[in-house]
Amino acid sequence: MSDVVKKIYLNLVEYHIPRFFHRGRILPVLYYAVFSSAFRRELRAVMAGKIRHLDQTHRNDGNRYLLVRNTHRLEKGLIMRPRRAVFAMDFIEETVAAYGALVRITVPLDDQQIRWFTDVLHSYFDAVDATNPVIARCKSRFESALAESAAMTPSGHRIPYHRIEQPAENVTFEAFQRLARHRKSVRWFRNETVPRPLIDQALLAAGLAPSACNRQPYVFRLFDDPVKVAELAAIPMGTRGFAHNIPMFVVIVGQLDAYFDERDRHVMYVDGALAAMTFMLALETLGLSSCPINWPDIESRERRMDAALNLNPHERPILCMAVGFPDPDGMVAFSEKRPLDEVRAYNV
Repeated sequence: MSDVVKKIYLNLVEYHIPRFFHRGRILPVLYYAVFSSAFRRELRAVMAGKIRHLDQTHRNDGNRYLLVRNTHRLEKGLIMRPRRAVFAMDFIEETVAAYGALVRITVPLDDQQIRWFTDVLHSYFDAVDATNPVIARCKSRFESALAESAAMTPSGHRIPYHRIEQPAENVTFEAFQRLARHRKSVRWFRNETVPRPLIDQALLAAGLAPSACNRQPYVFRLFDDPVKVAELAAIPMGTRGFAHNIPMFVVIVGQLDAYFDERDRHVMYVDGALAAMTFMLALETLGLSSCPINWPDIESRERRMDAALNLNPHERPILCMAVGFPDPDGMVAFSEKRPLDEVRAYNV
């Protein structure tokens, strides 16, 4: 194909055809079905996640994501003012069924999330009108599940509380702003192994980041083996020139089986980004630094990452990151930020 013909072809495919198909609701669907495969991987992953979620629910396997979401919804009902005598009628039966299925499976005695399910359900049944036939039936099933698992005795500790009674430490805005300003994308690290206990500390902080319905639909995949780091660092764009200098490589992987509906398909990116930011700030307090690495949706690179991480169909990379001890002789970009007036608008 000559350069002239190629130019005409690209102009047609990349400009004129999309302009014709961008109108309305149906034509864009036809365009991406016929002329572009840009969203096919996302479609497959979203569907695989939805089917996996529904299978776990309907097989009564104790869908933990469902339990997390519904327990969070129960907590919101418990903190409502005024609190209703009857609430959660549209999901309490599936919640108790999932809880019963989960506790019948052998679980670690220190599984704090299951203890949270237990305490919140116990608090719910204490708070609502037990004469309601649906609630009475669900309460009986919940108590039967407790009787089958003595380890799940309610403690009453993991339930809604008055935040003002547990004040945060006196972290000033000035101190926090210094931390936020100090955090920069570091690309030059000391040739030193990153201690895993420090990473675990930062991950504990990352796990406290807000997450829609508390689902935390992500996993931090961490690599400190030099061979694996080199393999992974070569996959994303943005590591050219410093990939050889990365002591630890992190891939945050989203879990689409956290969702029962396509409407939530983008939530894992929001939640993963919130956790990543908390993780990066926590690293700075521990003497470590990081560099988030761009992860564009490019099919060939997605396939390479799938193979390198052995990902399931419902899993998608959200963000890559380099982590290590910063080299004091290395430099960072100044990266002036947009002015306040350009990033905020009140009542507009």
